[in-house]
Amino acid sequence: MRRTKLYILLIITLFGLGGGAFLVARNAAHVERISKGKPRTASVHRDTTSSSRNYKELLARLEAKRLGLASRYQQASSAERAALIAEARIVITQAIYDEIFPAWYGTAWDFNGTSEVPQQGKIACGYFVTTVLRDAGLKVQRVRLAQQASEHIILSLTTEPLVKRFRRVAIGDFVNAVKEWGPGIYIVGLDVHVGFVVNTGDEVYFIHSSYVDPFMVVSERAIESPVLIASKYRVLGKVFADDRLISDWSLGKPINLYR
Repeated sequence: MRRTKLYILLIITLFGLGGGAFLVARNAAHVERISKGKPRTASVHRDTTSSSRNYKELLARLEAKRLGLASRYQQASSAERAALIAEARIVITQAIYDEIFPAWYGTAWDFNGTSEVPQQGKIACGYFVTTVLRDAGLKVQRVRLAQQASEHIILSLTTEPLVKRFRRVAIGDFVNAVKEWGPGIYIVGLDVHVGFVVNTGDEVYFIHSSYVDPFMVVSERAIESPVLIASKYRVLGKVFADDRLISDWSLGKPINLYR
């Protein structure tokens, strides 16, 4: 308990002293730590009943953290709210990096897949993205959002200043642009596909439900991804850098579809 209180005070103090850079650096280091090495995939012999139960438990823990942040946010001053948004950003991104993504690795892809449970059934690329968002606690319309064009998925979550478009850009130049934009979690829309990009500060990964071999949810180095390489158009949204989205997540506000 003392350590938790000290951590919260440290966040607030550092943010007031220009701690935004500290938080970004801490988050980048965390992503780098969990992303290095071979991408984790599901075991063929995984106990799906136990896996499903564990997944529900981790989502319940994340929801409890969100509710705690919401309560503190509503009672906080304006200055304190800025620090709480920074703390909330770490909570949701770490949950996705550490727990939600790994739970889905190895889940089978299908063009019509709509599974809501990791390792059970099959899941299409758009449904993978919107299911991860929903399970992370964002109040999205999972089905309707999944059926949108990938660019509209991104614009439902953030605004133009956090969106970049790449037309007929070599994969190396694209990856370098992501590295220059900074560590974090992104959504990327392609010609006929959508997924997540993670910049760890050291490497860039593409996490998606792949419609090419191995036909499952995978994490792969972006520079080597055949799907990313083949796409002539790439639209990238650094959605979790959006303070409004983080605030909406904390307070449980619905996310409206882009129109």
